[in-house]
Amino acid sequence: MTSIKKPVMVIAGLTFLAMFNQTFIVPSLKEVIIDRYDSTAAMASLFVTVEMVAYMIFGVVWGAVSDKRGERRIFIVIGFFGSALLYYTMSLAPDVTTLLALRFVQGALTVMAWSLLMTLALDIAHAKRYGAVMGAVGTGLALGIGFGAPIGGLVGDLGPLYPLYAASALFILAGVLAFVFLEDAPIKNKPESIATALKFVAKDRRVLPPFMFGFAERFSAGYLVFLLPLYLAYEFDAEPSVRGMYLAAFLLPFALLQYPFGKLSDKRGRIPMLIVGGFAYAVMIGLLGYVGQAGMAILMATSGAVAAMLLPASLGLLGDLTPKGEHATYMGGFNALGSLGFAVAPPLAMLLAEWGGYPAALAIGGAIIGLTVLASVPLLRGPRGQVREATR
Repeated sequence: MTSIKKPVMVIAGLTFLAMFNQTFIVPSLKEVIIDRYDSTAAMASLFVTVEMVAYMIFGVVWGAVSDKRGERRIFIVIGFFGSALLYYTMSLAPDVTTLLALRFVQGALTVMAWSLLMTLALDIAHAKRYGAVMGAVGTGLALGIGFGAPIGGLVGDLGPLYPLYAASALFILAGVLAFVFLEDAPIKNKPESIATALKFVAKDRRVLPPFMFGFAERFSAGYLVFLLPLYLAYEFDAEPSVRGMYLAAFLLPFALLQYPFGKLSDKRGRIPMLIVGGFAYAVMIGLLGYVGQAGMAILMATSGAVAAMLLPASLGLLGDLTPKGEHATYMGGFNALGSLGFAVAPPLAMLLAEWGGYPAALAIGGAIIGLTVLASVPLLRGPRGQVREATR
């Protein structure tokens, strides 16, 4: 990544911290919620759900506000410091209802930071390098999500509240780094109002394909992270360490190949990568339950590599189709659909597994991804890099 500008590397590093904190506390949910408040597993699951709901609601809202103001940095800094305060405050919550309310506010502040970080990367990228830049940011995103859970588990062994304290400290660090190192890029053609920005997102059908791929990619992540470890545990009696290795087999190529695939999408076009990669990815996910443990390990690695095509290409296409003055609103929409995918995946996966078994659930999950790709194909037609002014 030596050819990527230093500001993009800073953004990728801050994205790593934001996503690291997203999964950091998950291994300790039993101690933080169930044991601490004598609560239920359903309430513990709501701890994840309410954050996703906040992401869906506020991702687009903060984006529209940021576009209208023509600023990113101040919102990113506020989002990080606000998240730090909320994580610490959650350690003081007297009951689970208060905890979940604080979690919702924290989600609203956290999505302000990381969605606008991704927006800032588009702002400073040259139009012909959207794929490479978003590939670098996607690497930080994937590595953060992947390393957050195992390291958070180690911290949780020290005490049930230590993950909350550590997450607060990490967000303070991210806020300081953002304040010192980030700079806003000049933004022209700001929307007339917040309502105007939101209206264009709602009516612009040409950005539906990257939105749909954002949904499919995050849906598959939530589906695999929830369902695959259970499948390995119940069907193959796999130990937790083995389950983690299978997830790592997906994560490593997914993280490390995003930048080269992003560069390739800049040179060869986004649409072929999205169509071919999307259908191949759907087939691989659908076959996971029918190939045995050895075949599953191979498919996890290859599907991780193919998935690395999708995120930078879809974000690059979003950059191609969105004027710089409205990047944040559209990025908010992209992340809102992605958060919806991540939120609905675990309960759907569990219902399907109880109904038809784990292999069938994985096959249906792959089919859902494939149908999403198929629905996007007619909308992907048109010259690469076509901008949106014609729709106004």
